[in-house]
Amino acid sequence: MFKFFVALLAITLAACAHGPQQAISTGNCTLQQGLPAGKLLLFGEMHGSIEAPKLISDLTCSLSKSEEIAVGIEIPSQDQQLIDNYMNSRGTKTDVEALTSGYFWQKGRDGRSSAAMLRLIEDIRALREEGHAIYLFAFDDQPGAKLERNVAIATGIRRFHAAHPDTKIIALMGNIHAMQSEMTTSDGVLVPSGSLLHDLHPVSVLITYPAGTIWACMPTCGTQSLTPRSPKPGAGFMLGAPLDGYSYSFQLSSITASPPAMQQ
Repeated sequence: MFKFFVALLAITLAACAHGPQQAISTGNCTLQQGLPAGKLLLFGEMHGSIEAPKLISDLTCSLSKSEEIAVGIEIPSQDQQLIDNYMNSRGTKTDVEALTSGYFWQKGRDGRSSAAMLRLIEDIRALREEGHAIYLFAFDDQPGAKLERNVAIATGIRRFHAAHPDTKIIALMGNIHAMQSEMTTSDGVLVPSGSLLHDLHPVSVLITYPAGTIWACMPTCGTQSLTPRSPKPGAGFMLGAPLDGYSYSFQLSSITASPPAMQQ
């Protein structure tokens, strides 16, 4: 079934052009050394890469061997029912079509609706099918609400945490949202989601990278080149980050563009 899903992504949904991956399973994942302690981990990414969602998939795979895990993604919370339906499905073509039927997947072009994000969702579904206690929740409350974006994201995460206070949460979001310090912009002072969640004692991890590419609109939509954002050579978790508001970073060994899942 999962091989069929990969083929579906490659042909119908224009999935990542890096070749097929091994089906996710707790039998073929290992825990990254140096993972920070904490019940709420906020990972800040540049949207539109293959590797950042894959990192979250790998962490979920390894951690779910021994504890209950929740993965939060920066998708409209109004799509939660579609996500829940997919988590309880077999991952067929019809199931994928139902999951991606809404505006977010059909029209989204900011990197959050990438083929790699769709693959992350399928990885979590497959792990749940193995019997592991994993939640997947959408935390972006902004669509349909008049909340500032960081407030909307913090509100969605806080709501899930209140309902599951003992569950370890791994949340993937844009790298400004995950910061735990205020920043001054041309429009005034911006308070990131990480700062708004300070009472929950989050740990913020900046995903850094060597030179590579992402798929984003900057403002033209397509593959964009990135210069390195790396605290030092190497890969994996390390203390400190090259951006204020972070206590840790995770250095990717590569970063590669992942186009929208619906792009033909």
